[in-house]
Amino acid sequence: MLIGLTQLPTDGLGFEHQYAVDELDLSQHEFRFLQTPLVKGRVKAIELEMQVKGTIAAELEAECDRCLTAVTLPMDKGFDLFYLPEKTQAGQGGEIELLERELDVSFYRDDRIDLDELTLEQLELSLPLRILCREDCHGLCAQCGTNLNFEQCTCQPETDPRWQALADLKN
Repeated sequence: MLIGLTQLPTDGLGFEHQYAVDELDLSQHEFRFLQTPLVKGRVKAIELEMQVKGTIAAELEAECDRCLTAVTLPMDKGFDLFYLPEKTQAGQGGEIELLERELDVSFYRDDRIDLDELTLEQLELSLPLRILCREDCHGLCAQCGTNLNFEQCTCQPETDPRWQALADLKN
């Protein structure tokens, strides 16, 4: 969904969008939707800078990083973002120096802000660094793949040959 900025009212433009099941491309993301995102907010112009403020509510499903079990992640996140017009650097190659202010903003092109890109970015940033089904998840056995949360396996831990001399001293 694109938000047009050409005839933005002085008090801003409100938006609300409930995504359909296959409306967003999740091929580059490691989560699925159990409940598609509902995005609400307002776009307000401050000279050429656009402030986009709102909330995203969704329910995601991802795999536990230790045992690969499906984990439900409810999301209800607020955002307050700033967009500047994209600088056209046509014909210029090499590196472009960014000002410190430009590190905290995104850029819009053709007088439009892509709400799909904003939504996926904010959902990805909301994910925890480590997704766990529970804090004490034991994960999978590295040798046989048994889920150690539900049963114990009979595999013997492999000893790294570099440590074999120390293991022999212990025995």
